[in-house]
Amino acid sequence: MAGPLQVLIQDSGSGLLVAGLPSSLRAAHRAASDLKPAKIVFCGNSKDFASRYARQLKSLGPIPLPCANGEAAGKYFDSEAPLLVLGPDGFPREGSVSEFLTAARKTGKPARWLQSGLAVAAYYPRAGDILGASETAAALAQRSLKEPGEFAGVQTNGSWLAAGQDDSIRQAEDVLCASLAKDTDGYIARIDRRLSIALSMLMLKTPITPNDITTASLALGLLGAWWLASGSQLWQFIGALVLWFCCILDGCDGEVARLKLLCSPSGAAYDLWADHLAHLATFVAIPFGVHRMFPQANFLVPGIFLVTGFLGCGFSVWWLVLRLPDEKRGPYSLLIERVASRDYIYLIVILTALGRMDWFLWTASVGSHVFYLALWWISRSPKSA
Repeated sequence: MAGPLQVLIQDSGSGLLVAGLPSSLRAAHRAASDLKPAKIVFCGNSKDFASRYARQLKSLGPIPLPCANGEAAGKYFDSEAPLLVLGPDGFPREGSVSEFLTAARKTGKPARWLQSGLAVAAYYPRAGDILGASETAAALAQRSLKEPGEFAGVQTNGSWLAAGQDDSIRQAEDVLCASLAKDTDGYIARIDRRLSIALSMLMLKTPITPNDITTASLALGLLGAWWLASGSQLWQFIGALVLWFCCILDGCDGEVARLKLLCSPSGAAYDLWADHLAHLATFVAIPFGVHRMFPQANFLVPGIFLVTGFLGCGFSVWWLVLRLPDEKRGPYSLLIERVASRDYIYLIVILTALGRMDWFLWTASVGSHVFYLALWWISRSPKSA
Protein backbone atom coordinates (compact mmCIF):
# COMPACT_ATOMS: atom_id res chain seq x y z
CA MET A 1 0.00 0.00 0.00
CA ALA A 2 1.31 3.46 -0.96
CA GLY A 3 2.46 5.72 1.83
CA PRO A 4 1.41 9.31 2.44
CA LEU A 5 2.10 11.98 -0.16
CA GLN A 6 5.54 13.57 -0.40
CA VAL A 7 6.14 16.93 -2.08
CA LEU A 8 9.31 18.24 -3.71
CA ILE A 9 9.40 21.95 -4.55
CA GLN A 10 12.07 23.36 -6.81
CA ASP A 11 13.23 26.95 -6.56
CA SER A 12 14.79 28.65 -9.58
CA GLY A 13 17.12 30.72 -7.44
CA SER A 14 16.36 33.77 -9.57
CA GLY A 15 15.61 35.92 -6.54
CA LEU A 16 12.32 37.10 -8.04
CA LEU A 17 9.61 37.65 -5.44
CA VAL A 18 5.83 37.56 -5.70
CA ALA A 19 4.32 40.08 -3.28
CA GLY A 20 7.53 39.97 -1.28
CA LEU A 21 7.98 36.18 -1.10
CA PRO A 22 9.54 33.51 -3.37
CA SER A 23 7.05 31.49 -5.40
CA SER A 24 8.45 28.25 -3.95
CA LEU A 25 7.29 29.35 -0.49
CA ARG A 26 3.82 30.17 -1.84
CA ALA A 27 3.71 26.79 -3.55
CA ALA A 28 4.58 25.11 -0.25
CA HIS A 29 1.75 26.89 1.56
CA ARG A 30 -0.70 25.93 -1.15
CA ALA A 31 0.41 22.28 -1.04
CA ALA A 32 0.27 22.23 2.76
CA SER A 33 -3.23 23.73 3.00
CA ASP A 34 -4.76 21.78 0.10
CA LEU A 35 -3.03 18.40 0.38
CA LYS A 36 -1.77 17.96 3.97
CA PRO A 37 1.32 16.00 2.80
CA ALA A 38 3.61 13.98 5.04
CA LYS A 39 6.59 16.16 4.13
CA ILE A 40 7.63 19.03 1.86
CA VAL A 41 11.21 19.10 0.63
CA PHE A 42 12.73 22.26 -0.88
CA CYS A 43 15.62 22.24 -3.32
CA GLY A 44 17.63 24.91 -5.11
CA ASN A 45 17.10 27.52 -2.39
CA SER A 46 19.71 29.90 -1.06
CA LYS A 47 21.57 28.87 2.09
CA ASP A 48 19.72 31.37 4.26
CA PHE A 49 16.27 30.40 2.96
CA ALA A 50 15.24 28.56 6.13
CA SER A 51 16.34 31.37 8.46
CA ARG A 52 15.04 34.23 6.30
CA TYR A 53 11.55 32.75 6.04
CA ALA A 54 11.45 30.96 9.37
CA ARG A 55 8.11 32.50 10.39
CA GLN A 56 6.41 31.55 7.13
CA LEU A 57 7.79 28.02 7.33
CA LYS A 58 6.66 27.69 10.93
CA SER A 59 3.11 28.61 9.95
CA LEU A 60 3.00 25.48 7.79
CA GLY A 61 2.56 23.47 10.98
CA PRO A 62 4.23 20.20 11.96
CA ILE A 63 5.09 19.14 8.39
CA PRO A 64 8.84 18.36 8.03
CA LEU A 65 10.43 21.00 5.76
CA PRO A 66 14.02 20.05 4.92
CA CYS A 67 16.07 21.89 2.29
CA ALA A 68 17.85 19.30 0.12
CA ASN A 69 20.51 21.38 -1.59
CA GLY A 70 23.19 19.27 -3.22
CA GLU A 71 22.18 16.10 -1.40
CA ALA A 72 20.84 12.83 -2.78
CA ALA A 73 17.06 12.80 -3.11
CA GLY A 74 16.89 9.23 -1.82
CA LYS A 75 17.85 10.54 1.61
CA TYR A 76 14.55 12.39 1.88
CA PHE A 77 11.93 10.30 0.11
CA ASP A 78 10.24 6.96 0.67
CA SER A 79 10.53 5.12 -2.63
CA GLU A 80 7.17 3.35 -2.11
CA ALA A 81 5.16 6.50 -1.35
CA PRO A 82 3.74 8.85 -4.00
CA LEU A 83 5.67 11.96 -4.94
CA LEU A 84 4.45 15.33 -6.22
CA VAL A 85 7.01 17.66 -7.81
CA LEU A 86 6.18 21.35 -8.16
CA GLY A 87 8.31 23.30 -10.60
CA PRO A 88 10.09 26.63 -10.21
CA ASP A 89 8.86 30.11 -11.10
CA GLY A 90 5.23 29.73 -10.12
CA PHE A 91 2.66 28.39 -7.73
CA PRO A 92 -0.85 26.94 -7.96
CA ARG A 93 -4.10 28.81 -7.43
CA GLU A 94 -6.19 27.85 -4.43
CA GLY A 95 -7.67 24.37 -4.86
CA SER A 96 -5.97 23.70 -8.20
CA VAL A 97 -3.18 21.46 -6.90
CA SER A 98 -5.71 19.11 -5.30
CA GLU A 99 -7.65 19.02 -8.59
CA PHE A 100 -4.48 18.07 -10.45
CA LEU A 101 -3.65 15.39 -7.92
CA THR A 102 -7.15 13.91 -8.17
CA ALA A 103 -6.94 13.78 -11.96
CA ALA A 104 -3.40 12.38 -11.88
CA ARG A 105 -4.30 9.56 -9.48
CA LYS A 106 -7.12 8.46 -11.77
CA THR A 107 -4.64 7.76 -14.57
CA GLY A 108 -2.81 5.16 -12.47
CA LYS A 109 0.55 6.24 -13.87
CA PRO A 110 2.95 9.18 -13.74
CA ALA A 111 1.26 12.40 -14.83
CA ARG A 112 2.33 15.92 -15.67
CA TRP A 113 0.50 19.17 -15.09
CA LEU A 114 0.63 20.99 -18.41
CA GLN A 115 0.03 24.68 -18.93
CA SER A 116 0.65 26.37 -22.28
CA GLY A 117 2.40 23.18 -23.40
CA LEU A 118 4.90 23.24 -20.52
CA ALA A 119 5.09 20.89 -17.54
CA VAL A 120 4.79 22.82 -14.29
CA ALA A 121 4.31 19.84 -11.97
CA ALA A 122 4.61 16.06 -12.03
CA TYR A 123 3.07 13.22 -10.01
CA TYR A 124 4.46 9.74 -9.45
CA PRO A 125 2.30 7.06 -7.77
CA ARG A 126 5.58 5.58 -6.54
CA ALA A 127 8.60 7.82 -5.88
CA GLY A 128 10.95 4.97 -6.70
CA ASP A 129 9.95 5.31 -10.36
CA ILE A 130 11.91 8.55 -10.59
CA LEU A 131 14.48 8.36 -7.78
CA GLY A 132 18.07 7.92 -8.96
CA ALA A 133 20.75 6.16 -6.95
CA SER A 134 22.73 9.28 -6.04
CA GLU A 135 20.85 11.98 -7.93
CA THR A 136 20.36 15.26 -6.10
CA ALA A 137 16.87 16.51 -5.32
CA ALA A 138 17.37 19.50 -7.65
CA ALA A 139 18.38 17.24 -10.56
CA LEU A 140 15.43 14.95 -9.86
CA ALA A 141 13.01 17.89 -9.88
CA GLN A 142 14.38 19.17 -13.18
CA ARG A 143 14.33 15.72 -14.79
CA SER A 144 10.78 15.00 -13.66
CA LEU A 145 9.51 18.02 -15.57
CA LYS A 146 11.65 17.80 -18.72
CA GLU A 147 12.67 14.19 -19.32
CA PRO A 148 10.68 12.42 -22.06
CA GLY A 149 8.60 9.48 -20.94
CA GLU A 150 5.13 7.99 -20.69
CA PHE A 151 3.17 10.60 -18.77
CA ALA A 152 -0.51 11.30 -18.62
CA GLY A 153 -1.01 14.97 -19.42
CA VAL A 154 -3.40 16.97 -17.26
CA GLN A 155 -4.29 20.29 -18.91
CA THR A 156 -5.08 23.38 -16.88
CA ASN A 157 -6.72 26.70 -17.59
CA GLY A 158 -4.60 29.30 -15.85
CA SER A 159 -4.58 27.36 -12.58
CA TRP A 160 -0.83 27.65 -12.30
CA LEU A 161 0.33 31.20 -11.67
CA ALA A 162 3.58 31.70 -13.56
CA ALA A 163 6.08 33.96 -11.82
CA GLY A 164 9.31 33.76 -13.79
CA GLN A 165 9.28 37.25 -15.34
CA ASP A 166 8.22 40.72 -14.34
CA ASP A 167 4.99 40.60 -16.37
CA SER A 168 3.94 37.21 -15.00
CA ILE A 169 4.82 38.31 -11.46
CA ARG A 170 2.55 41.34 -11.78
CA GLN A 171 -0.25 39.12 -13.04
CA ALA A 172 0.25 36.70 -10.13
CA GLU A 173 0.18 39.59 -7.68
CA ASP A 174 -3.06 40.84 -9.24
CA VAL A 175 -4.59 37.42 -8.66
CA LEU A 176 -3.43 37.43 -5.04
CA CYS A 177 -4.87 40.90 -4.50
CA ALA A 178 -8.20 39.92 -6.04
CA SER A 179 -8.42 36.99 -3.62
CA LEU A 180 -8.15 39.32 -0.62
CA ALA A 181 -11.73 40.58 -0.95
CA LYS A 182 -14.16 38.84 1.42
CA ASP A 183 -17.79 37.95 0.90
CA THR A 184 -18.42 39.30 4.40
CA ASP A 185 -17.25 42.81 3.50
CA GLY A 186 -19.92 45.42 4.15
CA TYR A 187 -21.82 46.72 1.15
CA ILE A 188 -20.36 50.24 1.37
CA ALA A 189 -17.05 49.27 2.96
CA ARG A 190 -16.06 47.36 -0.18
CA ILE A 191 -14.77 50.74 -1.32
CA ASP A 192 -12.29 50.56 1.55
CA ARG A 193 -10.97 47.25 0.30
CA ARG A 194 -9.37 48.86 -2.73
CA LEU A 195 -7.62 51.38 -0.53
CA SER A 196 -6.53 48.79 2.02
CA ILE A 197 -5.12 46.48 -0.65
CA ALA A 198 -3.08 49.31 -2.16
CA LEU A 199 -1.76 50.17 1.30
CA SER A 200 -1.06 46.51 2.09
CA MET A 201 1.02 46.13 -1.08
CA LEU A 202 3.21 49.03 0.08
CA MET A 203 3.63 47.41 3.50
CA LEU A 204 4.96 44.21 1.92
CA LYS A 205 8.20 46.05 1.24
CA THR A 206 8.65 46.79 4.94
CA PRO A 207 9.26 44.62 8.05
CA ILE A 208 5.81 45.61 9.38
CA THR A 209 3.92 42.61 10.75
CA PRO A 210 0.15 42.03 10.88
CA ASN A 211 0.20 42.50 14.66
CA ASP A 212 1.94 45.86 14.20
CA ILE A 213 -0.91 46.95 11.95
CA THR A 214 -3.53 45.69 14.41
CA THR A 215 -1.86 47.67 17.20
CA ALA A 216 -1.77 50.81 15.07
CA SER A 217 -5.41 50.33 14.10
CA LEU A 218 -6.42 49.94 17.74
CA ALA A 219 -4.47 53.04 18.77
CA LEU A 220 -6.09 55.09 16.03
CA GLY A 221 -9.50 53.69 16.93
CA LEU A 222 -9.12 54.81 20.54
CA LEU A 223 -7.78 58.20 19.45
CA GLY A 224 -10.65 58.68 17.02
CA ALA A 225 -13.15 57.75 19.73
CA TRP A 226 -11.52 60.27 22.12
CA TRP A 227 -11.96 63.06 19.57
CA LEU A 228 -15.48 61.86 18.79
CA ALA A 229 -16.32 62.45 22.45
CA SER A 230 -15.20 66.08 22.31
CA GLY A 231 -17.60 69.01 22.26
CA SER A 232 -16.15 70.48 19.08
CA GLN A 233 -17.78 69.73 15.74
CA LEU A 234 -14.41 70.03 14.03
CA TRP A 235 -12.71 67.55 16.36
CA GLN A 236 -15.66 65.17 16.13
CA PHE A 237 -15.33 65.26 12.35
CA ILE A 238 -11.57 64.66 12.58
CA GLY A 239 -12.22 61.80 14.98
CA ALA A 240 -14.70 60.28 12.51
CA LEU A 241 -12.11 60.49 9.73
CA VAL A 242 -9.53 58.81 11.95
CA LEU A 243 -12.04 56.04 12.68
CA TRP A 244 -12.62 55.64 8.95
CA PHE A 245 -8.87 55.25 8.40
CA CYS A 246 -8.85 52.81 11.31
CA CYS A 247 -11.34 50.70 9.32
CA ILE A 248 -8.96 50.66 6.36
CA LEU A 249 -6.07 49.53 8.57
CA ASP A 250 -8.36 46.88 10.04
CA GLY A 251 -8.47 45.36 6.57
CA CYS A 252 -4.72 45.70 6.07
CA ASP A 253 -3.68 43.46 8.97
CA GLY A 254 -5.51 40.45 7.54
CA GLU A 255 -4.37 41.23 4.00
CA VAL A 256 -0.73 41.53 4.99
CA ALA A 257 -1.02 38.33 7.04
CA ARG A 258 -2.30 36.45 3.99
CA LEU A 259 0.13 38.04 1.54
CA LYS A 260 3.13 37.50 3.84
CA LEU A 261 1.87 34.03 4.81
CA LEU A 262 1.82 34.97 8.49
CA CYS A 263 -1.72 33.97 9.43
CA SER A 264 -2.02 32.52 12.92
CA PRO A 265 -4.81 31.80 15.44
CA SER A 266 -3.22 34.16 17.96
CA GLY A 267 -3.02 36.97 15.41
CA ALA A 268 -6.65 36.45 14.41
CA ALA A 269 -7.73 36.52 18.07
CA TYR A 270 -5.75 39.71 18.70
CA ASP A 271 -7.35 41.34 15.66
CA LEU A 272 -10.84 40.31 16.80
CA TRP A 273 -10.47 41.69 20.33
CA ALA A 274 -8.84 44.88 19.06
CA ASP A 275 -11.84 45.37 16.77
CA HIS A 276 -14.25 44.85 19.65
CA LEU A 277 -12.41 47.36 21.83
CA ALA A 278 -12.32 50.00 19.09
CA HIS A 279 -16.04 49.44 18.40
CA LEU A 280 -16.92 49.73 22.08
CA ALA A 281 -14.86 52.90 22.51
CA THR A 282 -16.66 54.46 19.54
CA PHE A 283 -20.14 53.75 20.87
CA VAL A 284 -19.21 54.91 24.36
CA ALA A 285 -17.78 58.14 22.92
CA ILE A 286 -20.86 59.06 20.89
CA PRO A 287 -23.23 59.91 23.79
CA PHE A 288 -20.47 61.91 25.51
CA GLY A 289 -19.86 63.87 22.33
CA VAL A 290 -23.58 64.56 21.94
CA HIS A 291 -23.85 65.73 25.55
CA ARG A 292 -20.92 68.11 25.16
CA MET A 293 -22.36 69.62 22.00
CA PHE A 294 -25.95 69.70 23.29
CA PRO A 295 -25.74 70.03 27.10
CA GLN A 296 -29.52 70.43 27.36
CA ALA A 297 -30.19 67.11 25.54
CA ASN A 298 -30.90 63.87 27.39
CA PHE A 299 -27.93 61.68 26.54
CA LEU A 300 -27.87 59.17 29.41
CA VAL A 301 -30.85 57.02 28.42
CA PRO A 302 -30.07 56.77 24.69
CA GLY A 303 -26.39 56.35 25.58
CA ILE A 304 -27.14 53.33 27.75
CA PHE A 305 -29.38 51.90 25.06
CA LEU A 306 -26.68 52.47 22.42
CA VAL A 307 -23.92 50.71 24.37
CA THR A 308 -26.15 47.81 25.47
CA GLY A 309 -27.45 47.52 21.92
CA PHE A 310 -23.89 47.30 20.61
CA LEU A 311 -23.05 44.61 23.17
CA GLY A 312 -26.23 42.73 22.26
CA CYS A 313 -25.42 42.89 18.55
CA GLY A 314 -21.85 41.72 19.10
CA PHE A 315 -22.88 38.78 21.25
CA SER A 316 -25.73 37.80 18.92
CA VAL A 317 -23.59 37.83 15.77
CA TRP A 318 -20.92 35.77 17.54
CA TRP A 319 -23.36 33.27 19.01
CA LEU A 320 -25.55 32.83 15.94
CA VAL A 321 -22.88 33.03 13.21
CA LEU A 322 -19.19 33.44 14.01
CA ARG A 323 -18.75 30.67 16.57
CA LEU A 324 -20.32 28.09 14.25
CA PRO A 325 -18.49 26.19 11.49
CA ASP A 326 -19.41 27.27 7.96
CA GLU A 327 -21.58 24.24 7.27
CA LYS A 328 -23.78 24.91 10.31
CA ARG A 329 -24.40 28.59 9.67
CA GLY A 330 -27.85 29.54 8.45
CA PRO A 331 -28.67 30.87 4.96
CA TYR A 332 -28.70 34.44 6.27
CA SER A 333 -25.24 34.33 7.86
CA LEU A 334 -23.51 36.14 4.99
CA LEU A 335 -26.14 38.90 5.00
CA ILE A 336 -25.82 39.24 8.78
CA GLU A 337 -22.03 39.61 8.63
CA ARG A 338 -22.28 42.23 5.91
CA VAL A 339 -24.90 44.27 7.76
CA ALA A 340 -22.94 43.97 11.03
CA SER A 341 -19.77 45.36 9.44
CA ARG A 342 -18.28 48.83 9.93
CA ASP A 343 -20.38 50.49 7.23
CA TYR A 344 -21.85 52.69 9.96
CA ILE A 345 -18.62 54.73 10.00
CA TYR A 346 -19.67 56.45 6.77
CA LEU A 347 -22.83 57.66 8.45
CA ILE A 348 -20.81 58.92 11.40
CA VAL A 349 -18.50 60.86 9.07
CA ILE A 350 -21.49 62.52 7.36
CA LEU A 351 -23.30 63.37 10.60
CA THR A 352 -20.21 64.79 12.29
CA ALA A 353 -19.69 67.00 9.24
CA LEU A 354 -23.26 68.23 9.72
CA GLY A 355 -22.87 68.55 13.49
CA ARG A 356 -25.79 66.16 14.09
CA MET A 357 -24.33 63.19 15.93
CA ASP A 358 -27.48 63.30 18.08
CA TRP A 359 -29.40 61.86 15.13
CA PHE A 360 -27.11 58.82 15.14
CA LEU A 361 -27.35 58.46 18.92
CA TRP A 362 -31.13 58.22 18.95
CA THR A 363 -31.47 56.15 15.79
CA ALA A 364 -28.74 53.64 16.66
CA SER A 365 -29.87 53.30 20.29
CA VAL A 366 -33.15 51.89 18.99
CA GLY A 367 -31.92 50.27 15.78
CA SER A 368 -29.19 48.22 17.47
CA HIS A 369 -31.75 46.50 19.70
CA VAL A 370 -34.10 45.93 16.77
CA PHE A 371 -31.21 44.41 14.81
CA TYR A 372 -30.12 41.78 17.33
CA LEU A 373 -33.72 40.89 18.24
CA ALA A 374 -34.38 40.36 14.52
CA LEU A 375 -31.33 38.07 14.36
CA TRP A 376 -32.74 35.84 17.08
CA TRP A 377 -36.14 35.78 15.40
CA ILE A 378 -34.61 34.86 12.03
CA SER A 379 -32.42 32.17 13.62
CA ARG A 380 -35.52 30.39 14.93
CA SER A 381 -37.50 30.54 11.72
CA PRO A 382 -37.82 27.32 9.66
CA LYS A 383 -35.88 28.87 6.76
CA SER A 384 -32.76 29.27 8.87
CA ALA A 385 -32.58 25.61 9.75
